[in-house]
Amino acid sequence: MTIPRNDQLKASIVAKLKSEATILAQLSDTNEIREGQWQGDEFSYPAIRVRIIENKPTPANCNFSNIKDGIAVYSEQDSSQEADKIAGIIANELHTQSFTSVSIKFNNLKVDDLIPAIRVDERTWKAEIQLSGTANG
Repeated sequence: MTIPRNDQLKASIVAKLKSEATILAQLSDTNEIREGQWQGDEFSYPAIRVRIIENKPTPANCNFSNIKDGIAVYSEQDSSQEADKIAGIIANELHTQSFTSVSIKFNNLKVDDLIPAIRVDERTWKAEIQLSGTANG
């Protein structure tokens, strides 16, 4: 086993989210679950973006990393309700979960913060889930 790379962690979390029917049911386009640094110019709302906040190898066993990740939910509805609803669904799907996705094993992910939606520009709301746990590949 090796320390998981950041690109592997993001790809694994994206794949996990795309495997959850309750999450997919909230989206008009299931391709809108992507890495946070995706730079395409064709997309639709609501959208989900995954970022890695921290990836620290554990001192005792460098095959594991303590990880923190953020999952942002974007919406263009008149109200923040859609972004908050989807963020809550994602939080419930992932909280206290252990799973393997794209060869990365996540152990006991937990929700550290469920950040309420804020307006990021004239038309867009953003809610965020921040999770922590361990991962190894």
